[in-house]
Amino acid sequence: MKDLFLIRHAHAGPYLLPDEGRRLSDRGIEEAKELKEIFSINNFPCGFWYISKTHRTKETAEIIMENTDCLGESLDEFWYHASGPDYVEKILSSVHSVVYLVAHNPSISYAASYFSGEMIQMETSSCIHFQWPLADAWNEISQGSAIVNYIH
Repeated sequence: MKDLFLIRHAHAGPYLLPDEGRRLSDRGIEEAKELKEIFSINNFPCGFWYISKTHRTKETAEIIMENTDCLGESLDEFWYHASGPDYVEKILSSVHSVVYLVAHNPSISYAASYFSGEMIQMETSSCIHFQWPLADAWNEISQGSAIVNYIH
């Protein structure tokens, strides 16, 4: 079985800094805390977290991951600069059965649309859980083949 959780970072503050340096706004902190509550209630599977290296994605992930078991995490600038097809390619090359990705639009919406087979526009602090119960490897996964569980 393969599980993928796509999470768009929570609401960020104004564009007073370079985009990569923007932090969560007060609203964003509350959004991330709501996701944390959803994660704690649902007891999602332990997995590996890929996190864009911007402040807002790191802050979003830190809030959600508090008191959450995980297999590890990777902070990477790749997720900030990559295109949607690059997101899909990197996810499908993962060695982990359960993957969490905290990243950015428009690329994360592209990935969500690719795996679901439907147009999805991810808003700030949204999370979608994709499942492939019969897949043993990521290379078995094709466009539009996921079971989609909208979380938030």
